[in-house]
Amino acid sequence: MRSILTALQDGRLFELPEGAGKDRVLAFLARILDANPKIEAGADAVEEIKLREQECNTGIGLGVAVPHMRARQEEGELFCAIGWASQGIDYGSPDGMPVHLAVMYYIPGSQKNVYLKEISTLVKAIRKSGGIEPIAKAPDLNAVRNLLLDWVSSVLSDSGPDAVARMIKLEVKQAQAPGAVEVAAVAARVGAHAAAFSVLVVPPQGIFVLASDQALAPALEKEAGLAEKLAAGGPFALAAAHIYVTGSTQYPGGRILYQCVAVTVG
Repeated sequence: MRSILTALQDGRLFELPEGAGKDRVLAFLARILDANPKIEAGADAVEEIKLREQECNTGIGLGVAVPHMRARQEEGELFCAIGWASQGIDYGSPDGMPVHLAVMYYIPGSQKNVYLKEISTLVKAIRKSGGIEPIAKAPDLNAVRNLLLDWVSSVLSDSGPDAVARMIKLEVKQAQAPGAVEVAAVAARVGAHAAAFSVLVVPPQGIFVLASDQALAPALEKEAGLAEKLAAGGPFALAAAHIYVTGSTQYPGGRILYQCVAVTVG
């Protein structure tokens, strides 16, 4: 479910217009595909999506539909846009269930097998989580995003450590002023290990890492541009770990004490 995780990361989860029918939903999501600069020039996503839907209904049951457009080009990444309909859409799915989640895909030729695996994994996640009902009854788009992250989390063994790290980064980014406890909770949720530590930057003497992990401290102190990375505040990778800055305190003389968490995946 890597393309779904990427869509969540890039903000391509949308609440569909209330009362929208199937055609309007397909047109809405197809315009999102059209906005992708990597789609070949001259392609009309709306028309191609609707023609494919006439050939074969893309409702896979369980309250989910996966309309898609096959690219003329071989190279490229699997790309999707996600629409949520709280009221449900009469989609004509084989099981007769209204669709509450429509995931529209753009599929380059080289990604056909990746797409099929993603759909299989999506079905597995839905069944493993107990069905579409929590998403159908979600109060808002943020709740839907969190539930989709639960789906991703439930099948992370199929996605590898990179997807785990990206999921942690996304959840922490969405949190308001995340602290060490919040980062640790996200890490535990996806089966990763989190360790809190501090870094004292003392210009011009240097950087001092206070960590109980004997391997982490020397690795951090040798990291090029560590002070700049900490000051930027964003997460960064260090070997197998991802470093998150959860707070900082400034002291006289330009000294700064950073509170951090190292999250190790796998």
